[in-house]
Amino acid sequence: MTAAVSMVLFPAAAFDLDWAHATLSAQGLEVAAAAQGLQVRWDEDGPVLRIAFVHGAQVAREAAAIAAGGGYADALRGCDARFEIAIDDLDEALDEMNTLIEVQTTLQEGTGGFLFNDWNGELSPNPSSD
Repeated sequence: MTAAVSMVLFPAAAFDLDWAHATLSAQGLEVAAAAQGLQVRWDEDGPVLRIAFVHGAQVAREAAAIAAGGGYADALRGCDARFEIAIDDLDEALDEMNTLIEVQTTLQEGTGGFLFNDWNGELSPNPSSD
């Protein structure tokens, strides 16, 4: 069992947990409010992903550190908000990857942000911005 985090980084703009709740629900995901954010799953047998919204100067600093030396450093300078997708069991989430992919894609496309996975260090721009 491995804990992991996937992040969608973006300029704060008009996005928050209410927006994420409505947007993920519209995609057919089961979304429930939780103490620190949202819990999301595809169906009752699938893994539960926890979504948190974080914003502020510390997010901008962390985004710059993630982008350091890469091709997206300039674009990430303006990212002062993120949705954190917490995964308690990475193996389970990757085995049933539909939930993780749907959550990542929905949040990334909706915000126009960057996707970063801590387990492999992969940073990806929004595909629609290419």
